[in-house]
Amino acid sequence: MFKKGKKMKRLLIAVLLLLSVNVAFSQKYDKKIAASDKNVEDPKKGVNPKTWISRGELFYEIASIPAGSLSSGMSEETYKLLLAGESEAVTTQTETLNDKQYTVYIFDNKKVYLENAVVQFWDIFKYETQKPMQRAYEAYAKAKSLDKEGKNSKKLNENFKLLASLSKIEAFNKYNLEKLPEAVDFFALSIDCSAEAGEIDTLSIYYAGVIALGTKNFAASEKYLRKAIETGYIENGDTYAYLAEALKELNKTEEARTILEKGFEGNPENNQIIISLINNYMAAGKDPKEIIPLIKKAQEKEPTNINLHIVEGDLLERLEDTESAAKCYRKAIEINPDDFFGHYKLGLLYFNIGANYSKLAVEEKDQKKYEELLSLADAELKKSLPLLEKAFKLNPSEISTIQALKEINFRFRMEDDKYKQDAEKYTKLLEENK
Repeated sequence: MFKKGKKMKRLLIAVLLLLSVNVAFSQKYDKKIAASDKNVEDPKKGVNPKTWISRGELFYEIASIPAGSLSSGMSEETYKLLLAGESEAVTTQTETLNDKQYTVYIFDNKKVYLENAVVQFWDIFKYETQKPMQRAYEAYAKAKSLDKEGKNSKKLNENFKLLASLSKIEAFNKYNLEKLPEAVDFFALSIDCSAEAGEIDTLSIYYAGVIALGTKNFAASEKYLRKAIETGYIENGDTYAYLAEALKELNKTEEARTILEKGFEGNPENNQIIISLINNYMAAGKDPKEIIPLIKKAQEKEPTNINLHIVEGDLLERLEDTESAAKCYRKAIEINPDDFFGHYKLGLLYFNIGANYSKLAVEEKDQKKYEELLSLADAELKKSLPLLEKAFKLNPSEISTIQALKEINFRFRMEDDKYKQDAEKYTKLLEENK
């Protein structure tokens, strides 16, 4: 039977002491918050800016305590030295985020993530009160509104700057933890704090806009990215491209085009802008002759971008330059022999040329010319056949591919049994997909 020895008793005492310390710690802040609540409700103290400054500093302290002396880039060795003074029990585990594996130190209020024995970021999931940073900001803002003569402006500006820094750190932590909506909220808090201190936090404004775009909060993204451009935070034109994307999602297509054109003027080498501008112009039905030079410019930066070659080919088809269009599609296949669109577009190009010859043959009165046109049609259709067959293998669900294959094989069904069998196969597939 298990007997409790002295060692076990000492362990139980230590645990009880730890629990009592944590309870006392929580009670300490509960009392301070209760006292602050009482002060701000007092008719005299509640209109004194210093009362609200003290309240803000209390919440700032509560927000700062869990991270303590933690900093990104701190070595694991240094962190372990800091842990020697911690009263909390620590466990460790491995965790994967963003395809990276981290060593994680787990406390009762936070998790600290290390990679290659270096602190990267942390996740504080428990404070002594809810939303201490936001409550600190509200208290400082109230103090500022009461400080009509500006006697406390220096102190308030310092406090707002400290809170902005803390909020920004938390924003980057949330971003690294893939908690993107929360990251946007903390960047927004940093922006507001900086603004109250008379400063413009351009980095937070930019990140808030970009991350909001990623979370599909397009209205917020537009707001922050417009502000970033106003403050000159252009990022070699990327800010314009991101803003245009947000505007497109908000169905502000013309505004998006204006933003892209302005961004292109100042950043003509930014491929993100160029490609977005190409897409915008195509959606608007702009003259292909105006779009193709942009595509050529984009290809200089991304010569292996298959989509650019496909789009160029499509525009050249619209200009009835089928020979040049075919070269574009062949280039796409050369880059990736298993690209569906390269095979599909080139096969369809030959199919349409063949169909056009067939149409002309039907209208032709001269027998010799009729036979010549039919011969040309057959040659083009047979050129399209292996391309469309490859496209079908790469994407068996594309109905237009199946339809074209059925028509080609049916046309040549008398030449070879294989054509007849394939015509029946594709006819059956079309029936099944009705």
